[in-house]
Amino acid sequence: MSTNDKIQARESDTTTKRGARRWLSRAVVVVYGLVMFEVVIMVSPFAFYFYAAYGPTLKWLNHSAATAWLTGFLLPHAVFTTSPFLEFVRWDLGRYFFGLGLLAFFVLAGQIYGSKLFGRRLVNSGIYRYIRHPQYLSLGLSAFGLFTMWPRVIIFLLFVGMLFVYYFLARVEERRMLAIDPSYADYIRGTGMFLPGNPGGRLYRLLFGNVCEKKFARRLALASLLALVLLVAFGLRAYTVRHIARTAVLPNMEVVSVYPMAATAMRQLVSMALSDPSVQQALQREGSATFVAHVLPHDYGMIGMFADVGTHHMTPGNVRLSRFKYLCGWLLPFLDSHVRTDLMGSNGQEYQVVFSRVDGPNGLPVSSRRLFDLSAKMTPIYIADVNATTRQVSRTIEPPRRSFWGDVKMPIF
Repeated sequence: MSTNDKIQARESDTTTKRGARRWLSRAVVVVYGLVMFEVVIMVSPFAFYFYAAYGPTLKWLNHSAATAWLTGFLLPHAVFTTSPFLEFVRWDLGRYFFGLGLLAFFVLAGQIYGSKLFGRRLVNSGIYRYIRHPQYLSLGLSAFGLFTMWPRVIIFLLFVGMLFVYYFLARVEERRMLAIDPSYADYIRGTGMFLPGNPGGRLYRLLFGNVCEKKFARRLALASLLALVLLVAFGLRAYTVRHIARTAVLPNMEVVSVYPMAATAMRQLVSMALSDPSVQQALQREGSATFVAHVLPHDYGMIGMFADVGTHHMTPGNVRLSRFKYLCGWLLPFLDSHVRTDLMGSNGQEYQVVFSRVDGPNGLPVSSRRLFDLSAKMTPIYIADVNATTRQVSRTIEPPRRSFWGDVKMPIF
């Protein structure tokens, strides 16, 4: 083979690899976008139709112990925890990251396309004076915000994958810019890739700068970063479980309260519900099942996650302008300061106690020690309305054995 043939073969191989990388990165972003769309659609009037198509995928994943953990949840969603840090992440940091990140992305997009209209090859004004890829940063922040609102494991893993894809896309774009404009190298030296001052680059040089093989050093750094991120994520889940208001009331039953509550008070409320003969009969029919009893405020706004009681505000056909206002207020917190009360209800003296059996991927009851495993799935059995003042059960409901969204795993905390 001649020298020219070898050069052409190398160029062809390089072009093929670049094309494969581009298609792979696009595929990851599309898949991530579809899964993350669950977060937005959950609070929209179209959730019922979305789960008709998306639900079978989640149920298929939940049938095997090898994949059921992917549909579990990492952070709190259905309850308030006793951790100020977790509450800040969910109600403030995450929601503001989503709204402001999305807003920043569109502003920066306007700056980019505006510069193209004026024939400018390089944008280096505004935030571009300090970082080279603020649009990717904005999308990453927005995606993190969405994850904190609906923290499924599969969403988290795809979120992390998306961040890695953005990093590789940024490197590809920079190589392309260097080929077009060699002065771009000066711009790279004076700015950070995603953060001002390039702290990531400094840390990389400190930890892996002495590794002789640069390609191996980059792969080692990325693998180390991935391991660290996963360790932090599952550490946060363990931290979450330790900060839930929960207590055992029976050897096969754990109580979880939406609002932090003393263990004695939780046991008293559930004992009142258990004193009702219809509740006793419903639980006895489940045989040796393991149960979780959720103590919900009477006006809890997300009751549809636990059971289909026919009163969910996102019922199909119930599409009004106010519903879209609710959606905007939930995703953009600076538009609505009352979203916590709307979602979580008020902490009063009237409660709904939702009894659910908890099973593993094989459909068999989990042990009490594994009640909060990622693969555990709830099935609603019975509901009792309890008044803590009168100490009476005012109403009982035997709901369908599904949530409002069907037979899809919902958060246990």
